[in-house]
Amino acid sequence: MERIKLYLKQTYIFLIIILLLIASNGFFIYQSFFKQEVEKAEISCDCPDIPEEIPVEEPKKKLTVDLKGYVKKPGVYELEEGAIINDLIKKAGGLKTNGTTENINLSKKLKNEDMIVVLSKEELKKEKKERQETAKNTDEKTSLNPSVIPSNKTKVALNSATKEELMTINGIGEAKAISIIEYREKSPFTKIEDILNVSGIGEALFEKIKEFITI
Repeated sequence: MERIKLYLKQTYIFLIIILLLIASNGFFIYQSFFKQEVEKAEISCDCPDIPEEIPVEEPKKKLTVDLKGYVKKPGVYELEEGAIINDLIKKAGGLKTNGTTENINLSKKLKNEDMIVVLSKEELKKEKKERQETAKNTDEKTSLNPSVIPSNKTKVALNSATKEELMTINGIGEAKAISIIEYREKSPFTKIEDILNVSGIGEALFEKIKEFITI
């Protein structure tokens, strides 16, 4: 009987040892497996890259420009700073059938509150004829009486001259005289160089007339 008890006790202890070994091995296997799965997950993780900070561009300043004359949609337009006259005319739908930009520098940059006037071919032709006649008459008067050449005392005042007085300036026809009057009604001239903002008056013409104008 004692032998049986001893045998059962030894068997019980042996089973406990076997169970402990199995449990420890199972835990070790589970831990190894879990570690491998974590490593695989880390390797296969397709995490999106954190985007670099994109610099925010400041919005461009806006220009408000008045477009008149022979364009399909005359009116007041808002454009970005740096826009040129050609951009403005495109935004207005282009020229009317009889409109012309022969006398306009399409690449000229626009300024805020500019007023651009697009003439018809007939108006431009008439203006050229008036300019030629004015030049001819001035040349004839000068040849007969040199004293008619404008002096500092007889300069034409851009802010107060009538259309007829403006047209006495060599190179300023009726259309340009009207454009000058319309411009000053909106924004009076503060210096003679402001006349460059008037449609149809460029650097070449300004050089010819700057001695004969004042504000």
